[in-house]
Amino acid sequence: MRFYLFVPLLMLLSACSAPPELESPSPTLPDAWQADTPADDPVPPWLTTLQDDTLAALVAEALVANPALAAARQQLRAAEQRVRLVGADRYPQLSLELGSRRQEESVRMDSLELSLGWTLDVWGKLAADQREAELNRAVAAAAHTEQREALAAQLAQNWFALQEARLLLELYRQRRDNLQQNLEIIESGYRQGLNEALDLYLARNNLHAEAARVAQQQQTLSELQRELERLLGRYPSATLTSSARLPLIETPVPAGQPSDLLSRRPDLQQQWLTLLATDAALAAAHRARFPTLRLNAAQGGSSDSLSDLLSSGNLAWSLGASLVQDLFDAGRKAALQEQALASRREQEQRWLEALFQSLTEVENALSARHSLTTRHALYLRAEENALNAERLAFEQYRNGLESYTTVLEAQRRALDAQTSVISLRRQLLDNRIKLHRALGGRFQADTPDQTEALDTP
Repeated sequence: MRFYLFVPLLMLLSACSAPPELESPSPTLPDAWQADTPADDPVPPWLTTLQDDTLAALVAEALVANPALAAARQQLRAAEQRVRLVGADRYPQLSLELGSRRQEESVRMDSLELSLGWTLDVWGKLAADQREAELNRAVAAAAHTEQREALAAQLAQNWFALQEARLLLELYRQRRDNLQQNLEIIESGYRQGLNEALDLYLARNNLHAEAARVAQQQQTLSELQRELERLLGRYPSATLTSSARLPLIETPVPAGQPSDLLSRRPDLQQQWLTLLATDAALAAAHRARFPTLRLNAAQGGSSDSLSDLLSSGNLAWSLGASLVQDLFDAGRKAALQEQALASRREQEQRWLEALFQSLTEVENALSARHSLTTRHALYLRAEENALNAERLAFEQYRNGLESYTTVLEAQRRALDAQTSVISLRRQLLDNRIKLHRALGGRFQADTPDQTEALDTP
């Protein structure tokens, strides 16, 4: 008899062994970025720095109507209800059962029972389950915040891409009209015997190519309009209007310190909270190997008459407790704990990967900012020189001092310089948005930080 009592006790104690020790990831970060940037000023809301009221109104519309963001809100609500479901297991469960059955000789028996059951969280398993659910809710909240920020950034980038497309369309149309005027001059000279037929054919080819570029740019513009309308939750009718404007913003973006990303960026918060959730899941899997203690209380009875069922003589009460421990499960719970341990270690590496990816994004955006600013200044000078060269080349051609191939080359260089200036303006705005996003800057000042009160790395 002592042997049979000793075996379950030994297995019970073996189940209560300590969980494995884990090392928390602690990467070493530098005190400053490689680029020379202001570090002490707070990162302002980037949407207001773009100086575009129409864009701000479109972002506000997208936050309400975008289907993907609405789906993320529902995921957050589902996670909140999951917290309620898991938390309910920590409270007593009260139930009332009223039944009726027939026995031999058609005798009907009615029964009534009020029962109360409560699983005591002796080992903290239910607390670990609730902790995991709360952290998963925080993960969903961080994911929702990140999706809001990503939607605003995508909308802003597409908006300025639309402005770039409109400016290019205006440029191409203007060049088409200028080439039409040049062609008329060349045709007049050809009829007078002053210009060669080759010059006439080259001028016509140039005009037709520019007209084709205008048609292609109109299609590009329509596609950008439809993409913006999709983000806004509108029908993609390509009717979204906008003014062709690309502001040049020279105010530097305060970068802060690399360690600031841990508290700024919602995607890093999401990865960190996921790591904490996997740690809570590991604790729950370990404590699931402990025995379960449950208290039960009930009062009820049965009678062949429903009217007699509620009389005190037919009701009886009972009170009991149970302690349950699996003696053999073929290693199922041990495997679940090892699985949770592997998930925890996997999430450690995913968090580190996300951290170093975010650092790379900031460094790339900072270096790209300097490169784009330098190139924009140089191309402004190149544009001025190219336009002067284009005018001079055509004047000298009309005076018989240059060939028409020189005019074509000057026109090509002028077009390249003009399109490069427009493209660099848009790239500077795009880089500004990317840098704000990489630094964890929010698009508006009143964006709630839904993970502020939770554990941070």
